[in-house]
Formats: sequence, structure tokens, C-alpha cells
Amino acid sequence: MTIRGFEMKNIILIMFLGFCVMTARSASSVDRNTDYVLIEYIAHASFIVISPDDYAVLIDPYESRWWLGYDFPVRPLKVDAVLSSHPHPDHDGGLSSGHTLPWPYATPVLAKPGSYVFGDIGVTAIEGRHAEPYGKEFGQTNTVWVLEIAGLRIAHIGDNGPITDAIAEEIGIVDILMLPIDSEYHVLSHDQIEDWRRHLEPDIVIPMHYRHPDLETDPDSPSDLGNINGWLKTQRGVRQLTTHRFKISSEELPMDAEVMVFKHSVPVQSP
Repeated sequence: MTIRGFEMKNIILIMFLGFCVMTARSASSVDRNTDYVLIEYIAHASFIVISPDDYAVLIDPYESRWWLGYDFPVRPLKVDAVLSSHPHPDHDGGLSSGHTLPWPYATPVLAKPGSYVFGDIGVTAIEGRHAEPYGKEFGQTNTVWVLEIAGLRIAHIGDNGPITDAIAEEIGIVDILMLPIDSEYHVLSHDQIEDWRRHLEPDIVIPMHYRHPDLETDPDSPSDLGNINGWLKTQRGVRQLTTHRFKISSEELPMDAEVMVFKHSVPVQSP
């Protein structure tokens, strides 16, 4: 049997080849989307970021009960590196105060500007400056961390003050930006927060460094630090997660900018 000069078997062959191409494209898309980065929020300004190849970095761990009043998770953290933006105990896990650290002794701890690689995680540490008026006892040093993982660029600014054109150029455009934000504007003012977003153009902003009332035992401490709710009311595109963990790939970034609010980690306990 022929259809306009083609044998039916040739039509069937063409249809089969087309199906194979579509299947290959679909499989290729699935393969690309398996390159997920896992972001886990602990509490305060502390995160664990895990790459598709299971390399992990811990950013700005806090010392239990120092200023914050609640505990760091007691489980030992097996990570490939610890990144500390500055030597305040709520950002260095107690390293500056000489207390027991919540990670194995041999884990490298990075605090200075430079470039580093841990498996499939690229780390760029950029010299910044701690927000006024804090940190004068150590010269107001602060390191901004930029991670490059599976096509994503993630920046964690620690307690940095206002962004400058120079530091914006050094950081570049990022996909995910972790910013110290609270309703009392302890680190950054409302306008300074927006300046960081305008310069770096993140698809996702993750607030950090705010109070968690369900963990705190003293209503007056930490002092001069607010919760996140007041600031959130001024924002569009707020996405409040029901968990402390989130997986994302470079192909799943939102079309419109989002503010993503995590729950704190379940193992974090009040005293």
C-alpha cells in the first residue's frame, strides 16, 4: 500500500524515528534536571549547601546560646568545609571564643578572601566590610561568600554593610542571595536591602539573621534584632516553605523574583 508515493512501512519508520528523537530529548531534559543543589537552613545566618556530587559546605554556624539563646544542632556535621564570614560567635560556631565546635576537628575552616574548590563546589571569598557600628574589635572585617554549583551562583553576605559598586562588580550577578534581613533592620536598612537586590539581580532572595520566637526564652534577647514578619509585609512574591530544606536546579529558577522563607532546622532546640 502506498500513500502519495510513500510505502506504509516508510511512514511507520519515520514515525518511529520521530518518537525516538522526542524520547531522547525528554530523557536529556530529565538528566539535566537531576543536577539539584540542596539548601538546608539551620537557623540565624547558618546554612548547609550540598552539591549534586554530595559535597557540602556549612556557612556561618552559630555558637549555642551566645546572644541567640538557642542551641546549634547537636548532631555532628560532616561537611567538606566551614565558611565563616567574620569572628562573631553567631557566625563562627564559637571558634573565636575557644568553645567546642560542632564539626569534626580536621574540617577546613575558611574565613579569608580567595578561591577554593571542594569537589563540584567552587567558592569565591570576597573581602567586604561589617555593617556599622558592629565588629570594630576585629576591624569590621567581613567575607562575602559566592558559591558556584551546577550552574547556580549563590551569595551569602554574612553581616556586610551597604553594597558598593566595587563589591557588586566583584560578586557579579547571582541566582540566589542570602541577606541579613529583620524588621528592626539590625544589619541593613530597608533601602540597603533593596540596593543589594538591585545590584546583584537575584532570582531568589533568602532572608536570614532574624529572630525565631519559638526558639527564644528571653523576649528581650537577642537585642535590637527583629523577626521577619514586618519586612515580609512590604514584599511581593513571598514563598514561605513548610520545611528547612529546598532542592533547586539552574533550570527551575523562578521567572519572577521571589523571597523564599525557610523554616529553621528541626534539630534546633530551645534550651
